[in-house]
Amino acid sequence: MSVLSRKRAAEAEAESADTRGRVQQLAWPTALARAGVPMTKTAGMAARDRARRTATWAAPRVNGARAWTAPRIEQSGLAIRDTIAPKIYETLTATARRVDVTGPRVVDVTARRRRWPEVVAGTAMLVAAGAAAAVVLRRRKNDGTCGAPAEAAEAGTGPQAAQAGQQRADADGNGAEENVSRQEHGG
Repeated sequence: MSVLSRKRAAEAEAESADTRGRVQQLAWPTALARAGVPMTKTAGMAARDRARRTATWAAPRVNGARAWTAPRIEQSGLAIRDTIAPKIYETLTATARRVDVTGPRVVDVTARRRRWPEVVAGTAMLVAAGAAAAVVLRRRKNDGTCGAPAEAAEAGTGPQAAQAGQQRADADGNGAEENVSRQEHGG
């Protein structure tokens, strides 16, 4: 065999030894896990059996404790009702009598009269009266006579008089003074 082929064979053997070592290292946890499965199953079954035995042992003892406690609780409740509760009741009623300034009150069993329907009706009437007044004033405004027709013609005021005065002021430039002086002199 040549030197080169021996060298290659030695390298191949070294590589395969390294690969086998790596595979064994990687397989070690798997082997431990496989060995631990039966132990884990056994431990789980043992814990389950122990829990069952404990429950079986405790059930009659818990029921016995409840059976022993129930009558004692009932007796305590009856004793409190018969001894302490009347004393508390008497103390509270006596205190209430001392605190109350007035004598015994007579309770009025008739229902109180409600005033809100009357308030609503009054408000509605005021709103209706206001709406009626607004309608009347708006109609008078649209007619152009905010007062009596004779008063508007005598005073020389109103929309027609204002328009006439404006037209005169536009024509000669002193219509406003004439209108003011006419109103001052009454004519």
